Amino acid sequence: MRLSTSGIIFVLAGAALIIAAYRFALPGLLPAGLLLLGLVLLSALLILWGTRRVSIAMSTNLHEVALSPSGDRYPLAAEGKEVELQASVTNIGQLAIPAATIDFVPAEGFGDSTSGDVPALAHGASQTVLTSFTPNRRGVSGIESVLITVFGPFGLVKMKKKVHGAFPVAVSVPILPARIPQDSSIRPARLDDGKVRTGHTTRDFHTREYVPGDDLRHVHWPSTAKSGELMVRHEADEETLYSLILIDLVADEGAEEPSDLEIEFLLAAATAAGTAFLRADYEVNVVAPGHQIRFKGAREIDKLRLLSALVRPGRVELPSHDNPNHIVICSVGDQRGQELASHFSRRVPVTLRTLSEIDDLTMLGLSEDLPESWTTFESKRSGSGTGRASAEPGPGTAGAASAAPGAASSAPQGVRR
Repeated sequence: MRLSTSGIIFVLAGAALIIAAYRFALPGLLPAGLLLLGLVLLSALLILWGTRRVSIAMSTNLHEVALSPSGDRYPLAAEGKEVELQASVTNIGQLAIPAATIDFVPAEGFGDSTSGDVPALAHGASQTVLTSFTPNRRGVSGIESVLITVFGPFGLVKMKKKVHGAFPVAVSVPILPARIPQDSSIRPARLDDGKVRTGHTTRDFHTREYVPGDDLRHVHWPSTAKSGELMVRHEADEETLYSLILIDLVADEGAEEPSDLEIEFLLAAATAAGTAFLRADYEVNVVAPGHQIRFKGAREIDKLRLLSALVRPGRVELPSHDNPNHIVICSVGDQRGQELASHFSRRVPVTLRTLSEIDDLTMLGLSEDLPESWTTFESKRSGSGTGRASAEPGPGTAGAASAAPGAASSAPQGVRR
């Protein structure tokens, strides 16, 4: 709380009148001096009481998303996209409160401070104040605090007080597109007993006795020979396609640790890859430092974006191998990326993306596109003497499933021999 210019004048004038009353034996000046000081004191008391009777509720139209196992819910925003917030200011006291100013103090990386005006509010009255921010850094940020500045009666005293605490918002990496080819060669067969191959995919099946009307092309001759009865093959639905995305955020031995911008780039790469696979009806298992989450269906793209906001730098722990159809490795350095790729079967396509293939990272958060070679996933392996080579998009990549707005970025593409 502090005095306004008018308040300072009132205090000085009041003090001068009181001193003059005693100094020059002018008792008539005493009441006037006391009145001026009393008005300042009354204004201060009314402000103290009034600001204690102000309630502020924060809200946003952002979609709230939660990740297991914590279950913590966050409004989800995207880096570089405007976020609209609103504060509902309510006078819950018995007396009216004068006009005020609301200041929104954002957390680091969420944007610049903003303010809004609130008119005088009678008992029970409310006023909505709208504001907006443009986050420039991924992570959990949002509003750090909300302050209200109120001028007392006669404008003699003003007070700035914190009336609302933190309002967290999760900011994902930029929403950037990627795509995967329709070419079925990205779906290697996984043949076991009790499965039949159709093209490059597999189907579970069991056998049963033939009934009139069954297609004779489905006769299962080995079972027929064993049982002596005509047996037909009954196929189950096509298997669920599955991709594995590894995010490793540590530098190679002897190299500098990645900057925040480089980490964001790799996370954007992984998020775009996961979004593309989810839109193509794959299940996606994302393994990052401190996280291992399996996503199913395009409806969980927002959860994938939330994960990109929560991941912290660190070394990834490889999951148990469960035979994915495609693997994407986003690694800071080539050495670490090759080390991770070496743990997987040569039969499974591996897309390796590292920072060494990007010359300019300043586009992150400013551009709506990744380098073209980072937006597709080659379905066939190619290689060089180093065991890894960039895979240029081939004819099989044309009819891809594009990540619509809401997708996130992907990184340069190479494949392991």
